[in-house]
Amino acid sequence: MQECKEELLKQDPDRKTYDVLWEFVNDMNFQYDWLIAGCKNDETGEEFQIEPTYPKGKPKELEGLELGGQLKV
Repeated sequence: MQECKEELLKQDPDRKTYDVLWEFVNDMNFQYDWLIAGCKNDETGEEFQIEPTYPKGKPKELEGLELGGQLKV
């Protein structure tokens, strides 16, 4: 679990973005974005999640949408 957490939390020092998620968005030619990412240990049930921040405010279509606790495998 620790290895997964560390991978998810790696950030580009200039962009201040999560590396693994920037790679996903970039690889998909910016056609998709991300709302939640995480790790789940099926044996212990332990979960770790990250969500994007919106420094300029959440996009209108995401207002009121809360995904915390909904990590599915």
